[in-house]
Amino acid sequence: MKYSFLYFLIITGILFFASNSFSADLQNGKQLFRYCSLCHGKVGQGIKGGDIPKIGGLPKYYLMHQHELFVSQKRFNPAMMTIGRMDKLTAKEQDDLYSYISSIDIQKEAPTLEIPTFTGDAKKGKKLYKGDCKTCHGKKAEGKPKKEAPPTSWQYSEYLLRQIDFFKTKERLHDNDDEDETFDDYSQQDIIDILTYISTLDD
Repeated sequence: MKYSFLYFLIITGILFFASNSFSADLQNGKQLFRYCSLCHGKVGQGIKGGDIPKIGGLPKYYLMHQHELFVSQKRFNPAMMTIGRMDKLTAKEQDDLYSYISSIDIQKEAPTLEIPTFTGDAKKGKKLYKGDCKTCHGKKAEGKPKKEAPPTSWQYSEYLLRQIDFFKTKERLHDNDDEDETFDDYSQQDIIDILTYISTLDD
């Protein structure tokens, strides 16, 4: 009898948590995305020039983490609050929105989109990438959830360069570490070479 009651409690608990867990509503996420699309584009394709990244297809873990950083102002961008309304989203709306964004297939939705890249030394960039970047961002720049590191392949090289400049000046924290010195010893040409190599990993 004791074990039957314990079994009953376990099953009841499982059913309770299952019934209270979120099930992403992608249609609602698409509706919420209309605010994001004002800057990031209809399918999250971003804008060439370095200011606004491609976010369509980015993994949910990374989008959720960036949401926390913007709302807490560890990353500062007023437009994300006034236009994107990030600080107004409920937990369920966040789940819907970021599930939808991560589900976007940019190459299918925007097949003619071209990602401008740099023309540095990809061979040299490969060597540098394997030295400092691969551990967190993955062998093919696919990102790693455990590190909360995003994929960097098929992203605008100009945007990535701008973020690295922010890392170097501490305007943005790299790897959430204000003591990080990853880019201190790299010349601008070294970074361009790394980004050139990354741009070859977009398959």
